[in-house]
Amino acid sequence: MTLFARGGSSLCRCFLIFCVAALVAGCTLTEANPTRSAPTATPLAPRPDAEPTTEILSSEELYRDDARVIGRTDPSFASLPVDAVLPPAPLGDSTRRVKVVLEDGSVLEGERYGFSVLRQPGILILSREVSNWRPLTKRLAERGFVVLALETGGWLEAQHLSTILRSLTAISKVDAGWIAIIGAEHSADLALLGCAVNELCDAAALLSPLSRDTLLNMLLSYGARPLWLAAAKDDAEANAAARALARSAPGEAQFLEYDRGRGVELLVNQPEIADQLAEWLSLNLGG
Repeated sequence: MTLFARGGSSLCRCFLIFCVAALVAGCTLTEANPTRSAPTATPLAPRPDAEPTTEILSSEELYRDDARVIGRTDPSFASLPVDAVLPPAPLGDSTRRVKVVLEDGSVLEGERYGFSVLRQPGILILSREVSNWRPLTKRLAERGFVVLALETGGWLEAQHLSTILRSLTAISKVDAGWIAIIGAEHSADLALLGCAVNELCDAAALLSPLSRDTLLNMLLSYGARPLWLAAAKDDAEANAAARALARSAPGEAQFLEYDRGRGVELLVNQPEIADQLAEWLSLNLGG
């Protein structure tokens, strides 16, 4: 009996173990994969103020008839960096008449001479009437220079020269490493003042400079850059200024004295000046 009881207990234990194992196996076999629900989108709270919009304009809508549009007058303008000063834009159908737009929106008109396959020095002429300078501009163009003659109207300020010089150097085939400025009377003063404070300028030619003391004070800033001067004996003011500048110039200076005339009149009275100045520029700018 005792043995049976022990045996029965063992038998019961085996039966219980078998039942538990079967239940576990049954649960494992019948376990279903859990179903994942799709995420629920949470609506964003409305902005307290309307989100700003940006209006996209085409080039025509943005610039309209502005001649400064990049690529409008020359497809190569498109390669210029943002905020670059553009070269002079053609006026009408003329291949010679041009205009330069300054940063304040004002416009200077003038003429451009010289079209070269190779890079050449650039010459800026500041004038009241570009027609008076044509004997010189044509002679310089024949020598290979690219010439930009602008009518300043007597109001141009020295700070405007930076924009004008950058416009000149933006002309195709202009060698920005060789730039000179030419002026007569008050424009001669402006030429030296502007050249003295602008590294793009490499030489200056002054016909009948007037502001002796002011120009002498600027010579230190102008430094050893070449300087060409012309004045007449019958023009005491310009003659005194030119002589003083020639004596005080830190670098090479050439002073030519003539009998009569002031400013552009010197070119009319002495036509040889055009050749003399062109020769001097060729020697000092490599034209």
